[in-house]
Amino acid sequence: MKILGIAANFYEREAPRQPLPKDLNVFVKAPSSLAKGKVFHYPRWSQNVWHEMELVLRIGKKLKNVSEKEATNVFDGIALGMDWTAKDLQLKAKEKGWPWAFAKGFDEATFISDFFPVDTFGDVRQLDLTFVINKKVAEQGNLRDLKANFEQIISYCSKFTTLYPGDLIMTGAPPSPGPIQIGDVCEGYIGDHKLLDFKVV
Repeated sequence: MKILGIAANFYEREAPRQPLPKDLNVFVKAPSSLAKGKVFHYPRWSQNVWHEMELVLRIGKKLKNVSEKEATNVFDGIALGMDWTAKDLQLKAKEKGWPWAFAKGFDEATFISDFFPVDTFGDVRQLDLTFVINKKVAEQGNLRDLKANFEQIISYCSKFTTLYPGDLIMTGAPPSPGPIQIGDVCEGYIGDHKLLDFKVV
C-alpha cells in the first residue's frame, strides 16, 4: 500500500481559474505515517506543524498508465485525512532542494477517518469540506474547486507508478492550512457529517 499526496491542488476563494499545469506536484507519504483515532501526537522534534485536511480516495483496482476516461469510477471508498506537515522541516528541505520525505511522512502524518462508500454523502465532486479547531473554522472549501480533478490525478499518477487496490491518494487541502498547537481540539466534516474528532497532545 502506498500513499500519494497532491500539493497546492485547491483554488483560493474567488481566485481566477488558470489552465491546469502539465505536471502535478505529487509526493509520497510512508505507509507507517497512517494513523487514526481520538488523539494526534504532536512530534516533539518539530516546533511548527500545520494542518491540511483533505479528501482521501482509496483505489479499487490495478491501474497502469490509464487515460482520464479509464480513471473514472476506479476508487471504492472515501475518507477525510490530515496531511500533517512539519513546516520547519519542510522549509529546510526546500532551501536545500531536498524532498519532503520526513516533513510529510513522519509517524501519524497521515491521520484519517474511517472509509465510506463513494456516494455516502452525495455527489463526491461537490462535497463541502470543513476543518474546525477549538470550535473555529480553520479550513473550508468545496471539491468543485480542485485544480486537478480525480480523473486527472489518477491518470497522471498511473503514468509513473502502478496503482493497486488499497492505495490512497490525498487530493489537496482547501484554504487555509495553518499551525496547530498541543491541546487543540479538532473536528473534520463532510457537509454536516463529522468524520474526524480528535485532540492534539
